[in-house]
Amino acid sequence: MLGTLAAIIIVVVFFKSSLKADKNPVHYAAIGFLSFFIPALLWTYFIAPDIKDSLQHDPSNLGLRFMGKFAYVMISSITSTWVWFKIFRT
Repeated sequence: MLGTLAAIIIVVVFFKSSLKADKNPVHYAAIGFLSFFIPALLWTYFIAPDIKDSLQHDPSNLGLRFMGKFAYVMISSITSTWVWFKIFRT
């Protein structure tokens, strides 16, 4: 749920920024979505299974639980912000 909301916000920000810059808004909204989706997908398939495996051995570790559930949103948002700065602030 949180990842979906973050992806929608990122797509809207890229869309509005491209309108202000007189660029193709659909193209840049897709770039914004992919800049969020690809790191989230990579995190989910390569990093999260190891974290969830560690949680089976220590279920009371709140830091690992937080990382297992929500770190992909932070990582993907940081990546999308970096892409936004590279495109619209140069």
